[in-house]
Amino acid sequence: MTLKLLIVDDNPADRAIVRRMLGSTDLDADLHEVALLAELLKMPLEEFDCALIDVRLPDGDGIDTLGDICKGASYPPCPVIVMSGLGDEHTAARAFKAGANDYLIKDSLTPNTLRRTLVNAIDKWHAEDAMRNDWESQQDALRNAERANRAKTQFISTLSHQLRVPLTAIMGFAEMIEIAELGDDETAWKKYRDYAGDIRRSARDVLELAASVIELTRTEADGDTVFATNFDPRKTLRDVVDAFSEEAGEAQIGLEIDDQKAPHSIFTDDRAVQAIMTNLLSNAIKYTPAGHHVLVRLCDVDDENCMFSVADEGAGQNRKDAHGVVHPLDPPASDFASGDDYPLGVGLPLVTSLVRVLGGELSVDKGPGVGTIASVVLPKQAPSHDTQPDS
Repeated sequence: MTLKLLIVDDNPADRAIVRRMLGSTDLDADLHEVALLAELLKMPLEEFDCALIDVRLPDGDGIDTLGDICKGASYPPCPVIVMSGLGDEHTAARAFKAGANDYLIKDSLTPNTLRRTLVNAIDKWHAEDAMRNDWESQQDALRNAERANRAKTQFISTLSHQLRVPLTAIMGFAEMIEIAELGDDETAWKKYRDYAGDIRRSARDVLELAASVIELTRTEADGDTVFATNFDPRKTLRDVVDAFSEEAGEAQIGLEIDDQKAPHSIFTDDRAVQAIMTNLLSNAIKYTPAGHHVLVRLCDVDDENCMFSVADEGAGQNRKDAHGVVHPLDPPASDFASGDDYPLGVGLPLVTSLVRVLGGELSVDKGPGVGTIASVVLPKQAPSHDTQPDS
């Protein structure tokens, strides 16, 4: 292996000595020579195996320049050996502090000394570089783990809140009916019937939330396994929309379906597709004001993919929220610095997980104030290497 070396020295005789000594060793070296620090600063040091820099040069101090090259880091972009005509501890200490890997005294230079110093400097730099990279990787992993832990904690907090709200309503209305708080006349019982409807709707919310948690747990347990079967996604879509028709009617929200260009059959996990449709539609209805519409579309993208999308007329997603949809357990650090509630419950993290398993892609379009379009592009054929027949 040929070593690509750089020597920075204004004395041609000293450079010739170094070149001659390299020729007397068993090192295969390609020596590049420059005379000024200004030339050194133009060189791509990361392309060299080692640089030998003289201390005293016509246009400055070699050690000070080495410090500038390091740019505040404790190491240069390649191994560096500082050379000096005079050997003193102060100069050596300055060189090592600036980031040099070794120090040579010109007057005591021999081929063996030069060879040994070069090999030691190169080995030392690479060993330290490996340690630095390992340390940085560990720190990155630690930061990622801390972010994920905070995200999971916030996720659980949001889930707890989503459970408490309907459960509190169920308990409150049930207690009012139990103790006949409004009396026992016809007017009171009419109110109690309304409360019973509220209890039923709240119980349905809890049931849907529990189903999402179970599905999310199943997805995590199964990993990338897809339980595929042939089915008509148009029927799945119609079933999902029908299940929400009563809720949408009570909320005075219109549901529109566009499946004229939808595929008649796909081979993938029908339960996962139904869960994706259910959670996206539920989210759209939740954030669409009364008197507005939600458009559900299913269509072909090409021969290999189809697309399911839900367009609502709610407040819309900003860029930070969109990141949370696509990367629910990897939010930007600012999400937690602001103190705001984490914007997601179980539904969207479940969608994200299922879309990934099915080999698809989830995207969120439009901005705040103009509604949101959540689109899922899915392969019509499930990933073959992870597919198991649905039993």
